[in-house]
Amino acid sequence: MKHVKIHSYFPLILVISLLVYGCNRSGRTEQEPDPGTEISMMIELANELEESLFEYILQPWYPLNIDTVNGGFISGFGRDWSRSRGGQIKALVQQARHVWTTSFVLEHYPEKKEYLGYAQHGFRFLKEKMWDHEAGGFHAYCSEEGSPVPESINDKRVYGQAFAVYALSQYYRISGDEEALDLVKRQFQWMEEGPHDPEFGGYFEFLNRQGDPAWKEQTAEERMASPMVALKDYNSSIHLMEALTQLYRIWPDPLVRERLEEMFYLVRDTFTHPDGYLQLYFHADWKLADDELEGSGGGDSWFTKHFTYGHDVETAFLLLETAHVLGWGGDAETHRIARRLVDHSLQSGWDHENGGFFDAGRTEGDSIVIINNHKSWWGLVEGMNALLLMHSLHPDDPADYFGKFRKAWEHIDTYLIDKEYGGWYNAALDTYPENQEQAKSHIWKTTYHNTRGMIHCIQMLRGGSELTEGPHPRE
Repeated sequence: MKHVKIHSYFPLILVISLLVYGCNRSGRTEQEPDPGTEISMMIELANELEESLFEYILQPWYPLNIDTVNGGFISGFGRDWSRSRGGQIKALVQQARHVWTTSFVLEHYPEKKEYLGYAQHGFRFLKEKMWDHEAGGFHAYCSEEGSPVPESINDKRVYGQAFAVYALSQYYRISGDEEALDLVKRQFQWMEEGPHDPEFGGYFEFLNRQGDPAWKEQTAEERMASPMVALKDYNSSIHLMEALTQLYRIWPDPLVRERLEEMFYLVRDTFTHPDGYLQLYFHADWKLADDELEGSGGGDSWFTKHFTYGHDVETAFLLLETAHVLGWGGDAETHRIARRLVDHSLQSGWDHENGGFFDAGRTEGDSIVIINNHKSWWGLVEGMNALLLMHSLHPDDPADYFGKFRKAWEHIDTYLIDKEYGGWYNAALDTYPENQEQAKSHIWKTTYHNTRGMIHCIQMLRGGSELTEGPHPRE
């Protein structure tokens, strides 16, 4: 597909709004702008998102999901926020994301002092129950009471370990709790000694209890039967970059920076295809794994080749965030690649009728077809965040990033937010109406994506995002 290169200019409107209408610590403007102006429209949108953030995301979840009996956060709630029946496992990813979210909310809304208590509560569960006191690293799953689930003791994933780093780093950032800093340093060292690949770089996903790559213990027959175990994957890698970015903010250790730069270049230059989408799986030596795995599923498998639009637009944001933290915020190549990820998703994965990004597509012949038209809650908010970020950096682009941001928010507000009970559905109702009665909360659905996306959008609309401040490269 052909694309026109457009000169991009720093969004003066946001700079002016920042200079003229100073923000207080919570982000609200101290002086209201004249009605009907573009600045006024931005502020009104920010206020609308902020009200929705608290009414439909934060207030339904907290403190309802605080487990005051067993520690940590309760996993399962139905649509009406009734607690799911039966024993509930607690997953590392889920617990860590709640620690991160509550810490992130407190950073941006310091008057919400109760969120420090929520974050401390979650941190204690991670430290006391989910940390593997014998082998290091974190257990993937615990029972409701906090005992490691037996079948998961010898089975760890670097994806979850990355979210533990992410949560501990953000928690230390707002609390100054030295126990959290000590634990995240131990976790980083555990990941350095086990899942990190010292020969080719990057990290392996499937690990044994000690943190060593699980493929090293496989027989030849097992490797043939389960080839994915030896691969490095896109999803873990973008979140490893994300986690190391936050770790470097609080602990600017030279080795942490080295690993962060390593993951940044791998995500930007290896995982990201020049056409603007993530390539999904690689062998240890960074040879792309696709065709040789297609037959393993018995036919033409889509799994290793599809476009995952939510991850693509999320990666655009994460690359710019990492570049900023590394001091490379003006790097033209990073900006070009981030923009390309969003543009490709718009061209092939955007719903032109109702708005929002579809879940997945793939190439068939000379065309790209949608293979999953559901629109997941997390992908939709990552898309909204990326679109507003692109508008902030490229306000005059004919792609009309701001118009699509408005459409994305309208779509979320109309089809994804449950105005009756609160919370967000798992997927938008326009293409997946039958998911309306599904659980609001489970181990793979927390408040991390939508809280982060909403707060970043609020910041950008008010002119206060670190990713849109300062000079940016022109193409």
